[in-house]
Amino acid sequence: MLPGARLLTCIVSLAAALAAHSAEPLMEGPAAHAGAEDEPGFFRRLARAAHHQAFVGLTIPAEVMDALVEARADAAIAALGGRAAEGDHDANIALVRLQHWCNRLVSQGDLDPQAQIDRLDAQLPPARVARAAAVLRAQADYRRRAATACRGAQFDFRGIEARLRNAAEEGHPASALELSRFTRDPDRRSAYIQAAVAQHYGPAVHALAVERLSAIQRGESTEDVASIRLLLKQAGRSVSRAKLDLANCMSLGCDGHPADAAGARAFGIDAARDGEAGAFLSMARMPWGRGLSRVQMLAWQYFGDRLNEAGCGGDAYVANAMTLSRTIEALEARQDPETLADARERAETLWRDNGARAMREQGCTP
Repeated sequence: MLPGARLLTCIVSLAAALAAHSAEPLMEGPAAHAGAEDEPGFFRRLARAAHHQAFVGLTIPAEVMDALVEARADAAIAALGGRAAEGDHDANIALVRLQHWCNRLVSQGDLDPQAQIDRLDAQLPPARVARAAAVLRAQADYRRRAATACRGAQFDFRGIEARLRNAAEEGHPASALELSRFTRDPDRRSAYIQAAVAQHYGPAVHALAVERLSAIQRGESTEDVASIRLLLKQAGRSVSRAKLDLANCMSLGCDGHPADAAGARAFGIDAARDGEAGAFLSMARMPWGRGLSRVQMLAWQYFGDRLNEAGCGGDAYVANAMTLSRTIEALEARQDPETLADARERAETLWRDNGARAMREQGCTP
């Protein structure tokens, strides 16, 4: 298998693992007292984080975010439509994303969470089951209400598409990147991405790097393999996920350079400081995390667990809780009390130094 294919395979495996493990809260602080906050308030924070993450790179009015958190998709769409008609490109891109979000909600129909809830006892310890069950019920109720609002929303489909194309042709980088995702012609798609990259638009630089990795995986091209590391470094200045992809890439040697796990570690740790959920699993599974001591590794897992229990996991809260706690349980096994105490103390330092930053990046600041 080509190195690039190894990276993408590992990324897919890591993402799948996020939904596959059971877990347990094992640290002092907010994560250990998760039930103290009222559950509706906690779910609203999860919903806000989910929408923040969906709109990364866009400036979205507070009233629109408030409407989406309350499942009033029709109100959010109406507000965005007015702004888009007045020339707000970010609002128009948000409408594109909400179209697809609404389509998914409506096509899914009503999903009964009870089957998932019935499995929680086997996947989570008692301290987490009640909150996870409440979140699953709240998610199901939210989707029903949002789907109803989506059915009543007034989308100006032709206007949205026309504005997106015009903005892309006029050189608006975010619009060009958004349009590339729905362009079937590979040459035109590449042209839109390159136009956005030429303006140093971070998400487009990241998209170009991922596109080149995908081409390597498919065996279509190795011409630009050496550029992948540079692109990911550039994108990482504004895109947290690019930092993690760079760490994984460097640690495997996916870009024509020798594997460099030690050099990759700094980028992976910086992604963790941003609260990038995949960074916590990656550091436990990928070569770049192997240089961390047991105390350091546990401290970062405690940090990730605390961040998730602060409401930063968005739609992935339950999956993250399972994965993080399963990893923590494995790392804590057969460790002496002094090691565990040191790890908890280090985790508190990490939280003091990076907690506010991570919550801001993930859209869950109280």
